[in-house]
Amino acid sequence: MTCHTPLRVVLIGAESTGKTTLCIELATHYNTVWVAEYGRELWEEKLAAQSLKGGDIPEWTDEDFIHIAQEQQRRENEAATRANRLLLADTNAFATATWYERYAGKRHPAVDAIGNRDQVDLYLIPTPEVPFVQDGVRDGEKIRGWMHARFVELIEAQGTPYTLITGPWEGRVDQAIAAIDALLARCADAPTL
Repeated sequence: MTCHTPLRVVLIGAESTGKTTLCIELATHYNTVWVAEYGRELWEEKLAAQSLKGGDIPEWTDEDFIHIAQEQQRRENEAATRANRLLLADTNAFATATWYERYAGKRHPAVDAIGNRDQVDLYLIPTPEVPFVQDGVRDGEKIRGWMHARFVELIEAQGTPYTLITGPWEGRVDQAIAAIDALLARCADAPTL
């Protein structure tokens, strides 16, 4: 097994499964940095701009997804220079490609190509059995099961190690810490990239 320096742990999955909360708590626990979800930031900006103009909810474009994947990856690489042996990311370009599939009904070669360059040592995938919390931006409550299954299917095909984070909110941080501690132990003597 070859490990990255810093180790890269990415949380992906369906909406409202606790990914952002886990990133924040894990970054605090490991005294390191985490990378927020750029796609959400861009969507909130688009919604705010549209509300000033009035009218319908804005649409996603192919160019949006290419930009999101590139910017997410750029932010991760920049944050890696400041990380304390471990970098946490609240999604990545690989996940952006799957969100494109969710909205467009197909894969996009350019977004997939960006996602294929992602550096990941471990995926943490929170499962969607926790209650859905609407925050005014989310729209995927009815497809959480499909999104979760699709992420697992794609990661298994890719062969990157992953851990499912299951059960009620209260036990999820401890499960994530156990998975990361196991990764840290495995990579302690492994070659690095």
